[in-house]
Amino acid sequence: MQALKLFFSPAALCLWAIAICIGFSVAGSDADRTVALRQQTKYGWARTTFPVHMKRWDENLYTLLSARMKSEMSEFLRSAEQDATAKPVEEEANWKPYTEAISYLELFRTASHVSYLEVATVTQGAAQPVIGFRAINFDKNGGKEIGLADLIEGATDRSTALEALAAYARADIKEQTGEEEETDALFDLTKADLGIYEKFTLCPSSKMGKAAGLTIHFPPPASGPYAGSDFHVTIPHTVFAKFLKPGVRSLFSGEPRAAPVSLQDIES
Repeated sequence: MQALKLFFSPAALCLWAIAICIGFSVAGSDADRTVALRQQTKYGWARTTFPVHMKRWDENLYTLLSARMKSEMSEFLRSAEQDATAKPVEEEANWKPYTEAISYLELFRTASHVSYLEVATVTQGAAQPVIGFRAINFDKNGGKEIGLADLIEGATDRSTALEALAAYARADIKEQTGEEEETDALFDLTKADLGIYEKFTLCPSSKMGKAAGLTIHFPPPASGPYAGSDFHVTIPHTVFAKFLKPGVRSLFSGEPRAAPVSLQDIES
């Protein structure tokens, strides 16, 4: 299995590792543990792999995501076709297919909420693969996805709440990398933009049925000093407790503990 470089931080309160795979397979015994959707044309292929327990335990979420991914995979292949047909005739022989592989890691589960991290590996022809993250947080009682604005008051770009999250993440990553100063690259990586902090999953707690905080997932940049390095920063609920909306305060309590993740479930 080929994995991206991952830093570990003694300051991180949720001690778990995430392996990012460049390719995915559902051959052999994996077929019993995953459900795969696949689309293919002469311009490329797209595949989404779900853990089978999502279909069994989170049926509403699986139905939502499978429909979404069918649409997104079709759009990806349409984009590949458009790029291919836009090339000059003399370059057609050098065309290399586009590929997209998506998989999910479960990182949090209670009776009322579940969190998955969506990991996408996209290769556009001869270009280098690009790794992207999307966080899926699902309210099982309400039957809907939830975002940061559902949890935190004022969850907007450069708001006081996001600045608090950004300051914690910046300090954590600085400790992970051993940097002596807060560089411009670090500020850019952790800037208080909603698009960055929407990539969160709930963190398991020492108290049953509760979340101990939010884990922010930073995908590996394609260039710059952090190229090829992904970061996962757990922010304890005490950091943002004063910004929590009244209806969700009871969701957070306790200390972070290891997430129930089996990395062997995703292999290449």
